[in-house]
This record gives sequence, C-alpha cells and structure tokens, in this order.
Amino acid sequence: MTQSVPVLMYHHVCPHPGTVTVSPETFEAQMAHLARAGYQALSANAFLEFIEGRRPLSGRDVLITFDDGYLDNYVYAYPVLKRYGLKATIFAITSRIGDGSARAHSGDSVPLPPTPDHRACKAALAENRMDDVMLRWSEIEAMEASGTVEVHSHTHSHQRWDRMYADPAQRVDAVTADLGLSRATLTKRLGKNSQHLCWPWGYFEPAYQEAATRLGFRAQYTVERGVNVAGSDPRNIARLVIKDRTGLWFASRLRIYQNAFLGRCYGRLRGR
Repeated sequence: MTQSVPVLMYHHVCPHPGTVTVSPETFEAQMAHLARAGYQALSANAFLEFIEGRRPLSGRDVLITFDDGYLDNYVYAYPVLKRYGLKATIFAITSRIGDGSARAHSGDSVPLPPTPDHRACKAALAENRMDDVMLRWSEIEAMEASGTVEVHSHTHSHQRWDRMYADPAQRVDAVTADLGLSRATLTKRLGKNSQHLCWPWGYFEPAYQEAATRLGFRAQYTVERGVNVAGSDPRNIARLVIKDRTGLWFASRLRIYQNAFLGRCYGRLRGR
C-alpha cells in the first residue's frame, strides 16, 4: 500500500453545528477515534518533510488543520487536542488576530466566552467586531507554548484578488504584498518564518503559487479532495472537509485517504 496522509480541514468547533462547523461532542468523538485507532497527528513541518520525501512514515498519520483562526478553536478544540495528545495547525488570517489577555476555554472551570455560529461570525467581521469571534495573539501564544497547536498563514486579509483586479500583474503585486505582510506578522508575533500557506477559499492562480514560493511558502494547502503521498506537489496539498459526523463516516474517510489507491479511486467516483 502506498501511504497517503489525510489532511483534515475544520473551521469551527462550537455548539452550533453546520456546514463548516462540528459540535464539541462530535469533535471529541473524532479525536477519541484518532487516539484509539493509533493515529499520529503530525506537525506541519513533519508533514512537509514526508511530502518532500525527506521523512519516511510508518503506521497511521494525519494532519489536522483549521482555517481562519476563530475563537472557538481555542475555546473548544484546543483542550480536546491537548487531552488526547494530538497536534493541529491553525491557518490564521493575520489581520484579524487581536490583542488582549487570553480568554477561558473548556478546560477551565469558569464561564466560557460566546462562540457564535458561522453566520453570526461573518456578521461580526462585517461590523468590524473581530475580537468577538477571532483569536487573540495571547491565545495563539498559549497554544503554541503547549506544543499542541501551531499557527501558519491564511494570508493577511483573506481576499479574492481575481475579483479585485482585472490586470494579472496587479493581482500578483497585491498577492505578494499581502503574503509578505502575513509572513512578517507571524515572524514578529511568533518568531517563526512560516513555510505553510492556506489559500482563501482554495482559490489560487499559478502566478500566486510562484509568488508564495518566492516568499518562502513551500507548502500550499487547497480545498481539493485527494491523496498526499511522498513526491506529491507541496504547492497543491489536498484536504478532506470534515463534517459533523462520527462513527463509520469518519473512520471510513480516514481509511480511504490513508491508502493512495483507494483515495484516487474514490476521488474518481466523486468526480475529483
């Protein structure tokens, strides 16, 4: 069997499950399954080393990712990950991360901050109430210090540059400036030169990828379903959307996408 590493894609973990949200109970069950079945949750760099053929893996491996950097990732997902000894990566929109002291999470015995559903989060962002729904740097620092969560780039401003600029050269200039600012922000706040970038809505153009590579983003993550094997293009990392479902659905998707042959066959059946 050719080993593939499933890359799991989450957005929200909160008590309002929906299209891009799993409930805390579902997330707990999913992480319990990973731990019980002997999965190792990789760091982003370990995953990149595997893709680039520099790290052989044996057994069951997975990469857990979250997009955007919502507060509920800290409130609900982080304590569960820590309890099960699993690592995860958050791709944060750096312009939306605020300052202030760390809030409570579900591992604390104090009232938890509100964590609205996805629609309410979008409304809060539109009204510039980012701190109500997004992470703070203090929370990111606490998660990183624990060794449980690492944070990388989901760009600085989360734009669709193709809808903003008709001229391709202008688009590339805008992408380059935005990614450079995101990278500089992560370096300043966390002391890291991140190699990992997740494209907003999974949209990118070849020129975007080239710009990101020039800036040092060797691993670029998409929203396309597929397999990730040694020798895969690290600029086109496939991910699996995780739904608010447990049991057979979750276990079967893991089994499919850890086997390159099964994953490719399933992708063809699903039209991918």
